[in-house]
Amino acid sequence: MATTKSDQKNVLLFQPHRLLSDHNLMECLQITKEKGIPKYVNSELNSSELNKNFPKLPKEVKDVLLIFGKEKVALLKDDVQKKFTLQRAGVSYEVYSKAAISRRLHEHMERMKPFATLVKWYHKIPGEKGSFKTAPGSFSTFKPKLEFEVVKNGTGLQLNTIISINGTPYSLGEFSRWQFLLLSGNEYFILAFKDYQTLEWLKENDPNQYSHQPNELGENILAKLETDYPVNRNNLFQKNELRITPVNRVMLSEISQSFLVLTPQWDYDGFIIEGPWKETYDITRNGQSFAIYRNQQDEKALWQLLEDLHPNFSKQLNGYYYLPFEEAQKKQWFLKVYHKLLDLNIQVIGMDMLQHFRYSQHKVQADVTIKKEVTDALVLHMIISFGEEEVSLTEVQKIVQAGQRAILLQDGSLGILNDEWLQTYGTIIRHGKISGQEIQVPRWLAFSEEESADGSSVLKPTLHNTWLEKWQLWQKDGETVYEVPSVIQAKLRPYQQKGFEWMLLLAEAGAGACLADDMGLGKTLQTISVLTHQLHIKATQRHLIVCPSSLIYNWSQELQKFSPHVKVLIYHGGNRSIQDAAMGDYQVIITSYGTVRQDIEEMCSISFGTIVLDESHNIKNPAAQITKAVERLQSGFRVALSGTPVMNNTFDLYAQLNFLLPGIFGSREFFRREYADAIDHRRDSDKIKTLQRITAPFVLRRTKEQVASDLPAKTEMVMWCEMSMAQKRLYDEIKDSIRQSVFLNIEQEGLNKSKLAVLQGMLKLRQICNSPLLLPSEEQTCNDSVKTDLLMNELQNNLKDHKVLIFSQFTSMLDLLAANCREQGIAYYHLDGSTPPEKRQDLVNQFQDPNNTTNVFLISLKAGNAGLNLTAASYVILFDPWWNTAVQQQAIDRTHRIGQTKNVFAYKMICKDTIEEKIISLQQHKKQLAEELISEDEGFVKSLTEDDIKYLFS
Repeated sequence: MATTKSDQKNVLLFQPHRLLSDHNLMECLQITKEKGIPKYVNSELNSSELNKNFPKLPKEVKDVLLIFGKEKVALLKDDVQKKFTLQRAGVSYEVYSKAAISRRLHEHMERMKPFATLVKWYHKIPGEKGSFKTAPGSFSTFKPKLEFEVVKNGTGLQLNTIISINGTPYSLGEFSRWQFLLLSGNEYFILAFKDYQTLEWLKENDPNQYSHQPNELGENILAKLETDYPVNRNNLFQKNELRITPVNRVMLSEISQSFLVLTPQWDYDGFIIEGPWKETYDITRNGQSFAIYRNQQDEKALWQLLEDLHPNFSKQLNGYYYLPFEEAQKKQWFLKVYHKLLDLNIQVIGMDMLQHFRYSQHKVQADVTIKKEVTDALVLHMIISFGEEEVSLTEVQKIVQAGQRAILLQDGSLGILNDEWLQTYGTIIRHGKISGQEIQVPRWLAFSEEESADGSSVLKPTLHNTWLEKWQLWQKDGETVYEVPSVIQAKLRPYQQKGFEWMLLLAEAGAGACLADDMGLGKTLQTISVLTHQLHIKATQRHLIVCPSSLIYNWSQELQKFSPHVKVLIYHGGNRSIQDAAMGDYQVIITSYGTVRQDIEEMCSISFGTIVLDESHNIKNPAAQITKAVERLQSGFRVALSGTPVMNNTFDLYAQLNFLLPGIFGSREFFRREYADAIDHRRDSDKIKTLQRITAPFVLRRTKEQVASDLPAKTEMVMWCEMSMAQKRLYDEIKDSIRQSVFLNIEQEGLNKSKLAVLQGMLKLRQICNSPLLLPSEEQTCNDSVKTDLLMNELQNNLKDHKVLIFSQFTSMLDLLAANCREQGIAYYHLDGSTPPEKRQDLVNQFQDPNNTTNVFLISLKAGNAGLNLTAASYVILFDPWWNTAVQQQAIDRTHRIGQTKNVFAYKMICKDTIEEKIISLQQHKKQLAEELISEDEGFVKSLTEDDIKYLFS
């Protein structure tokens, strides 16, 4: 029987799952019924099908729908491909295109949504066992919103994602999701694109990994979410409780240039609170929860004080008090109130904003004398005056710290603190602790003090003339201030000599030093030279080196290499003895940050000559336990080593410099208010210059480019890696198993027939050195990878501004490194055997472009072995060096070749006490063998004796 028109239905078919494949989301669908059974006929979404099936649709609606046609989607993809090529995006095309195409389709979906009700929709979605379900569907006009809550799940915490629709909350689990599309029942909701990106970010940064680490959950997950979304913490987090006496403040302002306004405020350790009293003020900052217990008595006292200042104020209940300026100036009311507030130690803020005062005719004057020196500070006697009127130091400090320049004088005029005066005295006033006419300032300010216009200085006279002469001599090229000890087994390059002398100069002056040279410039050698010099002066001293545990062996090796006579103790691990560290016959003690944190009660009683913090950004958080621990250590001289002392923001400097120069920046909140916020948030150029001037004597940074003339063309080094206990345990277990199997094979089959088993065993051990994740899943008893951790740390911290080639023999290892780069937000290129030849040159061209900011290139050792010219790179990392030194050299020469204008640093990452170290040893003992190796791995194995094999698996 023929199908009648009434039996036929024309609809649009929506296929959300295709967002994850070919992006062809829509088709036309003709539905007919034969004997009550629906029959579906799909057709392409194009103009002719739309006109035929939906003749009454307005043209603008058809135009919007046609964007989802196959032809238009293909054009969209072509456009994305062109932009990717032009922009050199710095990520793989797959990653770039996914984001770009999704964003464009999201925009089109939002355009389409208002017209969705004008047509009938069916949708086709995946079902069970590969089947699909086709049914009527629709698009909601409601906009879903993201919210989050933290709940208790057993003994841990769980982050739940909530979708709020028209004010009703639903769990994300109640929806099916394809990127930005949510499906509930047969109804679709379109997430904001930012919300979709947030959900993807949560997938990549699984909050469950912090389920038993509430602080890390708050810092790494919640802090980022709370900037954009409501997050209900359900009181599950331990709050940092603040119970202190607040600093009373009064904010001055004006309304319509006619009324003076006084607003009471309270400063609770940097948290500024105003408004009616309530017991606690809850706030989240940087993912940490704070409960500030407000002091009702103190706050009420300030309210009462202000209310008593004028009869009108008792009638005003707005949270502030106001008077017409004319009334405020009667009988010098405001002048008296201003000084009364200051006398009561109440900060007065906002004076510079008031425009109803004349300026004093007198210039500011200062009379300063140095009274005495105490530990790390100078005590000054200081009188500041305008004409005959002396003004309070406390009053001036409050004005200066508030960033103001006007101070209210007794005659009702404003005294101005001019630029020249502030240049001479501003830093002293800001950093000082005041008591009457005395002001105590960190003595470190003397090192950076600028001379005034008449050539005089306030603090510099406290520095000894003989030291100043050495300091000035050091700043001249070609002059030697200190000789490097003859026992040092290296000749220091000119810039290294300068760094060595600079540290000794600061040690002589009783200051600390932050050496911040680029990676590869020899911070370790310069420091060892300093320690050796100090031991030459006093051999009975003991010095302490604190570093990440992964670098302990590097320090041990470098000391053995450059200063082999020095007696070294590695104070780390379960068998460490505090008696050895305190009383043993050792001159240099090497330990880890974790060990210091655990043993601080015992270690703080030991007196060290010098303390060296390597990778000192590990103490950038002043509230962290490790920061508090190292500050308790006793020493005469302190050194911080870091290629990046400032990683995220200016505040990173605070704890590191406070360790080196105690008290230089006062309280954390002072530094945050005075420098960090002003620089990071407002890019205040004056604050930047002041901070640079104060820190310049104590921070020495040389880039590779600055000292290029002192460097050889190519420097090759070993980066030693110390496995974690879990990784080493896995390595030893599998090594023992392989050794038994291999020698059973040799016993039964003979050495020649067992070479394949030897090769396979060696391969497996090398994989564990890289990452246990390279093993079959059933053998992965841990996922620790010291090499990955160390590499990511270097890329994030010391190499983030340099172009780096990273080679591995294992393409699966490159995939793991690529995943880590994505997690860390590090842009990269990736080339291995599967990369098409035409794509290879395109990647190389992008990496070589000097304007390209993608600095990391992951390359398989064999794929990158020929035809690649990568001279833009200045660092080469061999993630898993192999016995074939020729192949390694070819990898390094991808960058060190004709056309290279930079100095190249090449690092081999070697796991200590593993087959990798033994291969290095065999290379050194069998130099001829290493030079004559053939390319294939088997060539090396064929040359091994049974004794060599025993050594490798020992």
